Formats: sequence, structure tokens, C-alpha cells
Amino acid sequence: MESLDRQIATHQRRALDFMLDALGLEHARDEAHRAARLLELEQQVPTLVRENHQLRRRVGELEHALSPDETELDALAREAERRVARASDRGADEI
Repeated sequence: MESLDRQIATHQRRALDFMLDALGLEHARDEAHRAARLLELEQQVPTLVRENHQLRRRVGELEHALSPDETELDALAREAERRVARASDRGADEI
């Protein structure tokens, strides 16, 4: 009969194999390949986190552009009023 540690390791391996199959990922051929793949993935994580932060910031900027806050809306309204007033003044000067 297998030792308890061996049974646990076998169960964990089966669970891992099931998850890999479910996700459509390849199985590691051996421990050296598994360690190399793990190192590769660990090196990719900081880049992915950085890209995630950049994307979140960009989404925030786009959301803000689609629905600006009250202060910005007030500033845009004042600028529009100034332009209309300048255009009216120029039109009155031409008459």
C-alpha cells in the first residue's frame, strides 16, 4: 500500500492534470520542464501586472472623458458662452 504522502501526491497530480486539461494547457513533461515553465511564468507576472495597471488607468481616462465631472462641464459651458459672446461682438461690429 502506498504511503499517505504518495497518495496525496498522486491525488494532487490527478487534480492538476484535470485542471490543465479543462483549461486546454499542456502538461509538464518532467520536473525540470515544470520548473523552467514556472520560472518563465513568474517573470511574465510583473509585465502583466504593469499592463493591467496601464489598461485600468486608460479605462478610467476614457470613462472620465465620456462623463466629465461638474467642474469640467461648468468650464466647458463658460468657454462656449465666451466664444458665442465673441462671435456676437464681431457680428455687431460688422453692422
